[in-house]
Amino acid sequence: MIRYVNNNCIIFVIRVLGVSNENKMENMASLDPSKVDDFLEKIDEIDSIVKGLHSGDSETAREAMCRADKLIAEIDKKKKNKEIGYDFPEPNEEKEALPKTKTGFSKTIINKASDNDTPGRDDVNYEGMNQEAFMKAFEADAQARAARREARNKVAEEWKEKGNAEFRLGNFEKALEFYTKGLREAKDITALYTNRAQCYIKLGKYENAFIDCEWALRCYPNCMKAHVHMGRAHIGMKEYKEARECFKKALTCDPTKDSLINDYLAEVDRAELAAKQEKAAEEIFQEGKPENMGVVEVLGRVQKPVQLPVFYSGGLRILKSLIQNTTDQTLFRTNGGLTLLVSMDTLRKCFSASPRSLSGEELDMLASAFDLFSAACQDNEKSSETFLQLDNISIHCTRFLEVSMKGQGRVLQHAITSCLFCLSQNEVGRRQIVSLFDIPKLLSVMFTLIRTSRKTSTMAANLLSKLALDKKFKSHLRDKVDTSVCPAFEQLLADSGSTAVLPRCIAMVTNLTGDDVIRGKLMKRDQLWEACCNVFRTHHLLQEDNSLMEEVVESVLGLLLNLSRAMSPCLEKFGVELCSKCLEMIKLGKCSEPLRVRGVGILSHILPHSDIACNAVVDSGGTEILLEYIKDERLCYKPALKALTAITKCNEAGRKYIVDNKGLGTLIKRLKSEDETIVGNAALCLSHCTQVSKVCALLTKTDIIKDLLVLARDGKKPAVQQNCAILIAKLAQGDSKHLERLRELHGVEILHSCMKYIK
Repeated sequence: MIRYVNNNCIIFVIRVLGVSNENKMENMASLDPSKVDDFLEKIDEIDSIVKGLHSGDSETAREAMCRADKLIAEIDKKKKNKEIGYDFPEPNEEKEALPKTKTGFSKTIINKASDNDTPGRDDVNYEGMNQEAFMKAFEADAQARAARREARNKVAEEWKEKGNAEFRLGNFEKALEFYTKGLREAKDITALYTNRAQCYIKLGKYENAFIDCEWALRCYPNCMKAHVHMGRAHIGMKEYKEARECFKKALTCDPTKDSLINDYLAEVDRAELAAKQEKAAEEIFQEGKPENMGVVEVLGRVQKPVQLPVFYSGGLRILKSLIQNTTDQTLFRTNGGLTLLVSMDTLRKCFSASPRSLSGEELDMLASAFDLFSAACQDNEKSSETFLQLDNISIHCTRFLEVSMKGQGRVLQHAITSCLFCLSQNEVGRRQIVSLFDIPKLLSVMFTLIRTSRKTSTMAANLLSKLALDKKFKSHLRDKVDTSVCPAFEQLLADSGSTAVLPRCIAMVTNLTGDDVIRGKLMKRDQLWEACCNVFRTHHLLQEDNSLMEEVVESVLGLLLNLSRAMSPCLEKFGVELCSKCLEMIKLGKCSEPLRVRGVGILSHILPHSDIACNAVVDSGGTEILLEYIKDERLCYKPALKALTAITKCNEAGRKYIVDNKGLGTLIKRLKSEDETIVGNAALCLSHCTQVSKVCALLTKTDIIKDLLVLARDGKKPAVQQNCAILIAKLAQGDSKHLERLRELHGVEILHSCMKYIK
């Protein structure tokens, strides 16, 4: 602060502080503390004015005096504090931007404390001060103000956290109260304004949300959340053009959030479309034509109280038959049709009751209601969203689905599943289901329903496939996938009666293993590996020449391919059996290409981690099969080479078979591949084969040393260079002709650099 003050500005400083020119520094004790605050706020402008006063130019000095008078008048003006936590301008004043500083506004003005109750003011005695003492007092005052500000900010943050906790619980009024208390402590915390704006939006107080967002932007002009909440408030007020403009401004704050902003823009489109549909439906209804009155008239009659369940069942079915288009859906929604589960006493009581306590007629009534809701929400995002926002809808639906039921109970379960599938067909419905339902429990229930009802199994599988499209689906499963989902899925694998939709269910679980956390948990589950192996044990699928059974096997192989990507206790436990089954399968001439690729892929995953499995594969003739695979240019020669490399590392019989059956030439051919992974495995496999006594001598007839030197020198992958260097070293050690060739090509330096890798 001292650097802004020099001897030339003392006179003007005295004027700003309100000290008489006659008394000057002698009357410093008469200073108004609030004017010291204002002086600190205006220090940059004061410095500029003082320079103008002492410029020597009369015109510049006159202009500086005008600015000085204006500044002093501005400092003397007081603003009223409002209870909601910020200052409003006087009604007859024009709104002016706050004075700019490095942060974009004057924090001191926003956080102005009372002149009379500011701690520490009475401790400063300005009487008899010289200039140096005066400036030290200013420094001490600034430090005290900073300490007080830090303490207030800490309290404000505590109120903010309390507000956040209440907001997450849906207590928006309480959250609003806490955010307001935080703003009374510190009026320049952007998050308090944006969080309170969210509360106002939830409570439908859109004008208040606008004001908070404007203040957030004053605190931080590049605040993306403020623009987003302003856009949401505009949606609430059905100002769709303005909402789009706000969301586009939000994107300029952070261009990397284009996906999020596109979601908000899509929300505007949906809201605008729903508003147009509601307006059109209302106009049609107001016309009063008989053909347009059906849905509303029957809806009114159906809600007649104290009737038998059969009365309501019939009325709900009639309503379903009347909903033929979007206008009918809109009339049904705008007249309270989607809230029948909570507004009709009979429906509400039955839907809240224990499933097993209901009679067949009551279950039929609920099934009719869900069939109606399916028709009302079909391809209608607004209706889907409205229905899923009913209180406890997710809890009650899950409760009816998870109970074992027969007869009319299964009809109801099918109706609920069909309704959920209908809702999941649009993005809004999927997002709502994933957000509101207990997803691990829902998956477990769906796997169980697939086993108990053929009619429901297809619908349940369809629902799972749709829900898996939501980007947050996997994150909701991470905590409970092994304890809630896996037991039901394992039981499904063991049930041959659900074969028709089983491949789709397995594919869905395979997709889940793309998540590292989920895959890590499934890899460690013995029961899942056992269930997969049991598919091979109990179903001689390929021998039966059954395409559906082959599809099941292919799906299980895909799942195992993902689960075997890393070593695990389960891989070690079941590795030998799985390798045996895969080898048995790929031996068959009629095996389809997808089965071959996945079978060889599993071998390439398991064999590098299990010497026992390698020995078992060699004993079963696996070396011959894998060698044939790498001779072809088929899709699976790459994993076949990896599997063969694992075999040659630990099994002498496997190495000899390759040498005796012209496998060396095939491996040398693979050294010229453009894929460095293939080159590296080929070099490693050849280095394993050099343990056979005659190999080094046989390879003297080739120019392999030259090829390996090029690869060791120019390879892009360090592992490839290392494998090639190791092979050079082993060849040179195994036969002197290779060493001579190495010297001819000046490759001794490469050999020397790789000696440390030789075991």
